[in-house]
Amino acid sequence: MNLSVALDWLAKELELGKFDDVSNNGLQIAREGDTITRIAFGVDASIDFLKKAAEKGAELCVVHHGFSWGGGVKRITGGVYNIVKTALKNNIALYAAHLPLDANKKYGNNWEIARYLELKSIKKAFSYHGNIIGITGKASKSESFIIGTSEIYLEKGMKVGVCSGGAGDFAEAAKFLGCDVFITGEASWGDVIASENIGMRMIQAGHYETETFGVKALAKAMNAALGVDTVFIDRI
Repeated sequence: MNLSVALDWLAKELELGKFDDVSNNGLQIAREGDTITRIAFGVDASIDFLKKAAEKGAELCVVHHGFSWGGGVKRITGGVYNIVKTALKNNIALYAAHLPLDANKKYGNNWEIARYLELKSIKKAFSYHGNIIGITGKASKSESFIIGTSEIYLEKGMKVGVCSGGAGDFAEAAKFLGCDVFITGEASWGDVIASENIGMRMIQAGHYETETFGVKALAKAMNAALGVDTVFIDRI
């Protein structure tokens, strides 16, 4: 399959142009040649991830956290140099999708978590940089769920707020929306105290752990839609 086909599919499905994001979403590192046979998916563009992707024969890597943010790469030194060197040495293209992969209804972290928790009456919630990236929903049954090492018990009818990654500052918004529990990846200590002060039960299920949902769903979807071999590479 041509790399350009994969890039066009990703841009269309994730609606990159709709997001004002600190991440420089899209293709961050190119490669020689346009033919790809395998795509590796992961949360972070780390050296370990790129090396494992190379071992598995991937020509394209799709991640949630790329290495280019804000004003872009100003110096290719240190860790940035190591990432670029590893990608170029193995002729691997690198693609990043940050907020688009948090918010996407079909493949996004938060919608996938909602499906895993079997929530109903799901609605968009939590605005970040003008982008609605999280969700709220109602627990369909009383049951315990596991995300990473966190056990999450939900009672039927409970209103649940979900926003993956480091979204502890949305605890107050979750309380305002009438949520009984707010699930995120991690929170600052100030956000923990603020959440306690307003009586908002907040669960920190892990930044990484809450953001594996989107890349896994995207890998499965690309395999089904394009017929290209895909593999998810876990950090563990």
